[in-house]
Amino acid sequence: MHFLNLRRAVIAAVAQLFVFQRALAATRTFELNISQGRLNPDCHDRSFPSLLVNGQFPAPPIRVTKNDKVHIIVRNNVATNQSTTIHYHGILQVGSCEADGVPDITQVSIAPGEVYHQRFQVVKQAGTYYYHAHVGLQDGTISGPFIVYDSEDAWPTGKKKKKITDGPYTYQDERVLFLSEWWHMTDHDRLGYYLGPSYNGMISANSYLLNGRTVAVDNNNTAIDPALCPGYSAIEVKPNTTYRLRVIGALTMASLAVSIAEHNLTVIEVDGALVAPYNVSYLEVAPGQRFSVLLHTHNNLKGPSYNIETMPLYVRETFGNGRAILKYTTSSENDRSYSTAWEATVATKPIFPLPRSQWFFKDILPLTNDVPSQDGLPDRTIVIKPSEVILADNTTRWTINGRMLMDFWARKSNDERPLPMLTRIKSQGYSAADPEMHDDGFDPVMGVFRAKRNEVLDIVIHTTALANGVCIGHPWHTHGHVHYVLADGPGEYHSKWDRELRTYPNRTIARDTTFIYPVQPAPPPKTLPGTICGWTKIRLYATNPGVWAVHCHITSHMVQGMMLVMEVTDRM
Repeated sequence: MHFLNLRRAVIAAVAQLFVFQRALAATRTFELNISQGRLNPDCHDRSFPSLLVNGQFPAPPIRVTKNDKVHIIVRNNVATNQSTTIHYHGILQVGSCEADGVPDITQVSIAPGEVYHQRFQVVKQAGTYYYHAHVGLQDGTISGPFIVYDSEDAWPTGKKKKKITDGPYTYQDERVLFLSEWWHMTDHDRLGYYLGPSYNGMISANSYLLNGRTVAVDNNNTAIDPALCPGYSAIEVKPNTTYRLRVIGALTMASLAVSIAEHNLTVIEVDGALVAPYNVSYLEVAPGQRFSVLLHTHNNLKGPSYNIETMPLYVRETFGNGRAILKYTTSSENDRSYSTAWEATVATKPIFPLPRSQWFFKDILPLTNDVPSQDGLPDRTIVIKPSEVILADNTTRWTINGRMLMDFWARKSNDERPLPMLTRIKSQGYSAADPEMHDDGFDPVMGVFRAKRNEVLDIVIHTTALANGVCIGHPWHTHGHVHYVLADGPGEYHSKWDRELRTYPNRTIARDTTFIYPVQPAPPPKTLPGTICGWTKIRLYATNPGVWAVHCHITSHMVQGMMLVMEVTDRM
């Protein structure tokens, strides 16, 4: 196990470098004002009450430079009548767990009328991230891009001849493609359905939004007036230009296949980490995942426009209305990045292949060899089995290894406001009288899975059949740490046979969100509820002390309980 000691020595040296970088960092301050408004992003026949950030949807982008110090001021308007928190998805919060934005875990929710300050440093991270609410279903509209540039020179300026460099990649400008979903019902009603006794399965979105827009298909037989509806989002580009397209999966239920007609894409970034270039005709984007691709525009000066199409994956409905337009403009026109359009001048639409388990993730490699080798065995393996259960009151919840973990987190203090787990751990600590962890690493006192700092963990996450026998996939997100996929397989994981199995390369890309692909063992009528439908093993290097959420990024599943908390500590 000497290679593990070498890794830990490298980690310690890098930590000293972080201290020096912190001293050189700039500080950027942003205000996020949460208010109540109404939205109709798909030109439906009615709008719905929605929470907004600075009056905008999607929320305004936050842009910083690697190693910047960030100060976020969150003002929750009293008229929202809802508590909230903000999480910075993919930002590791090194040394700032209290800024991670998870209610009951790292902070008290921000009540209406309150102001909350989050301070953190983006330590040695650059790439494509986003921020979103972490309470209820609020992430449907409280979400926006969070872009971290490698240096001040890497910021786009809009100048035509400037070339931007990030690692070995060069491009002239960048665009953002922000993917989200929209339901023709209020968040209040939808949350009540998910948590109430009438729950009978997930409700797929009515519309899939690209940069906050699309056009509704089901409009209660009401014709959409083009004079009143802006149409689809348009991304404006110049001919003969290379763009970095940052694709953000701010989705909360479905995964989406994404493709641009008559254009290929070169993947250069996954979840904030640069990767070796890989050419694809389409992306598969699960909730929480992000990509950067290089898009090379054609030598066409006539100003054509092309369809950006999507297809929902791993939900009941395989048809979706998620569309945007890639609109070519000439140098004589106004230099805009985004606009709207009703249709593309080139009618071609991409044809998506059948869904492919693991997509192309096994073929996408790290850009350099500085990622840790995943050779050898871990210090410990934690096996996770989520299960959907129907309780005595006919409500539906998810258990983790048979436990209702949410019961541990919402403990009340004397003033009846949630006392965050981070606060309780810091104030109570541990004693020799604390019971030992269970065999799966669970601490029954705090309700966490405990890991010793610098421990190398393999985490095996299963997917199981729903009450109707259907096996579905789940995008799992690790707060505070990246992880590396080692292997996947059908059925149940067995340590005897699967402990050393590798179905991914020895050096895989760093990710913070991994989709656990299902393997249906038999047709749904013949598959019993709770049947194990496959597994994925990830490796995590527990280097960042704190209490960190690890959860399914299908928001309805998270609020039903598909979430655990991992404490990384020196006290074991």
